Amino acid sequence: MVSSSKGAVPICAYSRSRIHKVIQYAVLSRVVALLLGAVSNAIVSDYDSSLSVILPVPASDFNSSVISALCGWFARSLAQVVVRWDAFYFVHIADAGYVYEQEHAFFPLLPLLMRMLSSSVLLPFVGAVGRPLALIVAGVIVSNVSFVLAAATLYILGVETMRNDKLAYIAALMYVIAPSNIFMSAVCTESLFALLVFLAMLFIGRCRYLLAAGCIAISGLCRSNGLVYAGFFVWNLVVRADIWRGCTPSSGSRLAAALARRALGALSLVGLSAAGFVAFEIYGRNRLCNTHADFADVLSKRPYCTSTWSTIYGFVQAEYWNVGFLRYYTLQQLPNFLLAAPMIGLSLAGLWTYLAYDPVRFATLGWIHRGRSLGAKPDTVDAVAAAYFDASLLPHMYLWALLLGVATTTMHVQVITRFFSSVPAVFWFAAHVVAKVAAQKEELASAQASRSKRWVSWVVVGYFVGYGLVGVVLFSNFFPPA
Repeated sequence: MVSSSKGAVPICAYSRSRIHKVIQYAVLSRVVALLLGAVSNAIVSDYDSSLSVILPVPASDFNSSVISALCGWFARSLAQVVVRWDAFYFVHIADAGYVYEQEHAFFPLLPLLMRMLSSSVLLPFVGAVGRPLALIVAGVIVSNVSFVLAAATLYILGVETMRNDKLAYIAALMYVIAPSNIFMSAVCTESLFALLVFLAMLFIGRCRYLLAAGCIAISGLCRSNGLVYAGFFVWNLVVRADIWRGCTPSSGSRLAAALARRALGALSLVGLSAAGFVAFEIYGRNRLCNTHADFADVLSKRPYCTSTWSTIYGFVQAEYWNVGFLRYYTLQQLPNFLLAAPMIGLSLAGLWTYLAYDPVRFATLGWIHRGRSLGAKPDTVDAVAAAYFDASLLPHMYLWALLLGVATTTMHVQVITRFFSSVPAVFWFAAHVVAKVAAQKEELASAQASRSKRWVSWVVVGYFVGYGLVGVVLFSNFFPPA
């Protein structure tokens, strides 16, 4: 038995066959994405040939073995698909460490794992194809294994959170065909980060708080937004309404003591969760502010060297990528807002659908609800689709709303599909739409009426599949957006 916000959830609640199917579909989707990328790369000329800088065409060597030649061809073909945009930085960091200031926008966990893998399991491969190619293969292995594990973890998280096996299964399948498709297989951090935060949320639901804090701390070595997920500790230990129900005024002193203990525990867990990000920041400051003699005069004047509250990551993002509040709101960025519009629209629809079911519950952090017990389902909708309205999803909705605000006001908005690949509520809402339309199709007697309802489901699934496949072709040939 494992603990959840509604009590114990037996392990037998999971369908082993469905876990196996999720894994199978996840593996299949990675194979299809990489093969499609390879085919499109072979047919279409690259928009940018920067890959040749780190992977020069080797000279002919008649003394090389057939195996080495085949390994080299395979690794080079793979690299031409997966080393684009941010991947260049990760490969360089894995190979040479942090050399340039702007590289501190990219966190060290993936490069570290790439280096470890190429120095151990892939060591024979290094001799056959060289260190850069071996590092790229290692990065692809890390990303794709992480993706498969993340899909399975999302399924289990969905079962424990929504207490509905079917909706959790559909959500995991929607994750498998996520719009950020190729980024989940490339030398990028999306899959690794998603795995870590999905595990963290799963452990929090089971009250395994130290394990969860460890996962979030490690995720802070992967992406900057890892610490945001530490808010689940505050929710579970302090805010959640059902843990305080039943307390009476006569137990005021005990209530205050319990609140203090829980608040202190939550604060400690948040502090532990920040360890990864803080450690990387300390490393960067020590390297750039104290030991980088080549640029000492310039770097010593950087705000992160002179102010405790300024971060290297924040400075680098603003200085080199013009990231900042409303900085992206210019006429020339309109095409990128149009590219992001489907995910923004999906997010607004998902948040509104959940809020409209019980606005009072949403506004009061779940303390007041409209006369129904927590987790009650509306009578007019199929129970599978209705699991989306469960009160246990409240913190996930607040997280989704927060990240939507950040993505649309501060970030390069076109990366929102990648950014939301680690937000479970995105896939739970997509599954809700698919499940709801399927239920209506069964209930409606008129086939014509059924067809009039099905377009919503087709739009969502079509967006996931279509955007993902187009993204594979664009990414593998170094075409924007990214």
